[in-house]
Amino acid sequence: MTTAPVDEAAVLDGAHPHGYLLVSGGTTPAGDTQGWRAEPGLLPGVVLHLHPRTVLAHGRGGHGVVVLLGHPVDVVAGITDGDRIASRLAGTWDLGGQDALVREAATLGGRWTLLAAPRAGAAPAAGTGDELRGGVEQDGRGELLVVPDTHATQPVFYAVSDGRFALASTPALVARTLGLAVDEAALALLEELRRRRGGAVTYLPGLRTAYLGLAPLVPNCLLQVRLGTRPDQAPTVRHERFWPWREREETTDVRAVYRVFRERLGAHAQLLAGLGRPALSLTAGWDSRVTATVAADVLRARDGLAFTYVNPRDARAGRAAMADVTGASAVAAQLGLAHRVLRWRQPPPGGTFDVLHRRTYAPLSPSRGAAHAMWADLPRDGSIVQLQSNGGETGTTFIQARTGEPLSPVRLARMMMGATEGLEDLAGQMYDGYQDHAAMTADRLLGYDHHDLFYWEQRIGRWGWQKFTDGDFGHRILLPFNDRVLLETMLSLPYPQREAKVLFERILADEPAGRLPERRSAGRAPEATATTRLGALTRRVSTRLPGVAGRLGQRVGGRLERVDRDRAQLTGLDRLTWPRGYAVLPAAAPAARPGWARRELPGGTMTLEAHPALPHAQVPFEGGGVVVLGDPVDVEAGLTGAREVAGALAQQLRTHPGTPAAALAAVEARAATLAGGWLVLLSTPARTVVIPDPLVSLGLHLLEGGVGLVSHDGLAPGPSTCLGADHLLAAAGPLGVVPLHPVSLAVLVDLPGAARHAADQGWTRGSRLARHTELLRRRGPVWLGLTGEEGSRQLLELLAQDTADVQAISWWDRLAPDEAADPVFTASTLAATAGVPHRVLGLREDLDGAHGGPGRSARGVAEAALAASWPQDGRVQLPLSDALDQALPDDAVLWLGSRPVPPRALGAPAGPSAVCCNPRVIDLTQGVRPVALPFSDRLLSLLPR
Repeated sequence: MTTAPVDEAAVLDGAHPHGYLLVSGGTTPAGDTQGWRAEPGLLPGVVLHLHPRTVLAHGRGGHGVVVLLGHPVDVVAGITDGDRIASRLAGTWDLGGQDALVREAATLGGRWTLLAAPRAGAAPAAGTGDELRGGVEQDGRGELLVVPDTHATQPVFYAVSDGRFALASTPALVARTLGLAVDEAALALLEELRRRRGGAVTYLPGLRTAYLGLAPLVPNCLLQVRLGTRPDQAPTVRHERFWPWREREETTDVRAVYRVFRERLGAHAQLLAGLGRPALSLTAGWDSRVTATVAADVLRARDGLAFTYVNPRDARAGRAAMADVTGASAVAAQLGLAHRVLRWRQPPPGGTFDVLHRRTYAPLSPSRGAAHAMWADLPRDGSIVQLQSNGGETGTTFIQARTGEPLSPVRLARMMMGATEGLEDLAGQMYDGYQDHAAMTADRLLGYDHHDLFYWEQRIGRWGWQKFTDGDFGHRILLPFNDRVLLETMLSLPYPQREAKVLFERILADEPAGRLPERRSAGRAPEATATTRLGALTRRVSTRLPGVAGRLGQRVGGRLERVDRDRAQLTGLDRLTWPRGYAVLPAAAPAARPGWARRELPGGTMTLEAHPALPHAQVPFEGGGVVVLGDPVDVEAGLTGAREVAGALAQQLRTHPGTPAAALAAVEARAATLAGGWLVLLSTPARTVVIPDPLVSLGLHLLEGGVGLVSHDGLAPGPSTCLGADHLLAAAGPLGVVPLHPVSLAVLVDLPGAARHAADQGWTRGSRLARHTELLRRRGPVWLGLTGEEGSRQLLELLAQDTADVQAISWWDRLAPDEAADPVFTASTLAATAGVPHRVLGLREDLDGAHGGPGRSARGVAEAALAASWPQDGRVQLPLSDALDQALPDDAVLWLGSRPVPPRALGAPAGPSAVCCNPRVIDLTQGVRPVALPFSDRLLSLLPR
C-alpha cells in the first residue's frame, strides 16, 4: 500500500490546534512544538509555547499579569477584544483579589484558558482571601493561577515529574515533554467500556488519562500551581472547586427566565459569529436549531453557512442520521442559510490528516470521520469560525434516569451509562478518588443536582474537548452554550420544565423558521375527476406482474417494503398514476383511463385522453389540425407552452406560400426542432405525423395495427411497441383513416440542414441554450435537480450566472449502497461553489425523519402509482414525488439536466430503447411539479459552440 503524501505545513497548522504548552523554567518542550512561538517572559518562572493559530491576550495590573489564550467574550459589555478583557480582569484583581478575578472570568463566554501570576513582591489584597494563600516569592517563582472556561472546552492537562512542571491543551504535549509512560490499564479500561457500551459515546472517565501521572483540570475547578522558591524545590499543584459559589435559587417564572435566556443566548451567539465567517454545525436536534435561529441574522450578514456531516452507513442503519441531514437542510432553507452536506469518512492512511490527528491524540485514536470531513471539506483559509451547540443539554436534562442514591463510584458509573445500573465491576477503576479531587459532594454543590453537574463536568469536560478539537483541526470551534451565566439561568427552572425544553420551545415558537417543517398536503397538481381505489388497481397490476399476488411491493437490497391497501386510500392515487400520460385512440374504443376527460380530435375518428396535469392544446382547421401536448419551447420564435406553439404551427401550415407538401415538411422540421418536453400531432388530408421530443419525455407507444398511440404501455388496450426519439409516426392520410407506422426521423426531417440554417442566422450552441433557459425561467422559480449527471452540472454553471430565484435540490435513498450517496455530497460542494442554495431530500421518511401517518400513506400511494405506471420496473424504483411535494413551493419548476441519446444514423440497428426499459428521473417525479428540460433540444449538439 502506498502512503499518501504529507504536507508538513498543514501538519504544523493542524496538530494540537489552537494549543499551548506551559513548562517550568529549564524544561525542554515536546518536539511537537517545533515551529510554535515561545513567550519566555510573559509569566514568571515559566515558558509559554503557542500553536501558530493560538490567540494570546494579556493585561497587566498592580497585582500581576492576566493571560487569556483563545477567544474570550464579555457578553454583557459586548467585547470580543481579548486584550481589553484581560486588562479589565487585571483591574478586578487589583480591586477585589483573586476570588473576584476568578468569578468575573467565570462569567465570560467564548472559549479560553486563563493564566494569572502575581508580579514579584506584590502584596495580597486585604480582605480578599489572597493573604491566606500568600503572595509571590521575591524570586518570582511563586503561584500560577489556571482557570478554564465554563465547560473547559479548551482543556487543561498537567503533571509534575522529576521537579519539572508542564501544563498543556492535550495529554500528548505534557507526556512528551515530561517523558510520561502510557497508562496501559487506562487504555484497557477504555476498550472494555467501548465493548460494553456498544457504539455509545465513550471516554476515559473520572481522573483517568492515557498517561501515568497526568491529570485533567475538571470544569468548575481551578489550579493553584506553586513552582517552588528554590531550584531544588519541586512544583506543587492544588486542584480546587470554585463553582458554585452561591446556593441555587429555583424559580417557576418561565417568562422571566426566558427573557434573560433569550437575550443572553442571542447576544453570545451573535458575538461569536461576528469573529469570522460563521459556519454552524446544524442537525435536526433542538440545540443546534435554537442556535441557528438566534444567530441567523448575523450568519446571513457575514456570508455564513450551516453544515451537516453524515456517514452513509449510519443513514442505512436508521432514520435518525438521515433526519439530521434532511431536517437541517429544511431548517437552513427556512432561515435563509446556505447549507452544506459533508461526507463522514476516514482519511488516507499515512496522509496529512492521519499524521496530525495521531500526533494530537496519541496514544489514543478516537473516531475521526467527522473531524476529517470538516478539515477536508470546509474552507481552511483562516476565515471560518465554527459554531457548535454542545452544552445546551447541561441546562436541560441529559441524564434522565435520576435516583436519590448517594454519590459513590458505583453511582457515577451508572450515570455514565445513563441508567440505574451497570458497570458496577468497573466503578472503582473509573471513579475512585474523583469525588474528593473534584469536591463533588452535596454540601459543596449548593443545591445543584449532581446529575446535571456530572454531564457538565464529565460528559462535556472529559469527552467534549475531543469533539471541539476535531473542529479546531481546520478552523476554530466556538460554543454559544459555553456560558456559565446562561447555564445558571437555565438551571434555575424546575426539572420538569427543563426536561420539556420549555426555553427552546419558546424560542422556536417566537421564530417558527427554526422548527422542523410539518407535513403539508399535496402540491398543486390537480386531482383526477374520479377516484380509483387501490384494490381495483392492484388487481389490474397483479395480472401484469408475475409473482405479485394481491399486493404491491418494492424490493431494495433484499427487503420488501409493503404498501398497505388501507393506507393508499387516504390520498389521490389518480394524481400520481400515469403522470403526464395520454392516449390517442379510435373514438369507438373504450376509455383508457376512467376519469380522464376525452376530447374529439380533428377529423372526428380519434379521441384524446390526457392526465389532468398534462398541458395540451389543439387547433383544428379544414381537413385536419395540430395537437400539442406538454411544454414545448420554440427557441427561435420565443414561444412557450402548448397553446402558443400549437397556434404557431397551425398558422404556418395555413399560410405557408409553397405547396401543401412543402408546408407540411416545413412544419414537421419546425416541430422536430422544438425544445422541451412535448408531443406534436399534425394531421392533414395528405399525411399524419406524430413527433416526440428528443427525450420522449411523455412516452410513445404505438398500438398494434397502428390504430393509436399511448404514453405508457399500461394505457394500451392490447400489445404496443415502444419508440425512441429517433423515430416518428406517420400515416399517408388524415388521422384515424390510415394506420400509423414508425418512420426514422431522418427520413422526413433534415436536422443537419436545420442546424446549418440556424447557424447562418447567428445561433450557436451557447446562445441557443441561453435563450432557452431565459424562456424557461419565466415559468417560475428554478429548482435544479442536481444529480450526478453531467447535464445538471452544466445547468448549474449556466444558472449560477444569475442566481435570483434559483435553488438546487438533490435526493437520497438512504438504504442504497454508499456510492448512491456520492452525487449528494458532490452536489452540495458544487452548489456551494456556485453560490446556489441547496436542499437534500430523503425518499423514505418525512423531512423530520418521521415515517407514520399521512407520510407513510402518501409514500405508499406514490409507490403503488409508480408500479401501476411502470409495471415491469416501477416496483424496484422509489418515487420522488412525495419528497418533492413536501419540499418544493407550489410555483416551483423542477429543472433536470437529462440529455437526449445521440440520433441513430439512418440504417443503423435500433437496439433497445432506454425510454422503454425503466422509469427515468422525470417519470419518478410523477408530475407533482412542472419540469424544465433545457437539453431536450435536437439542434443543440449540432450547432457550433
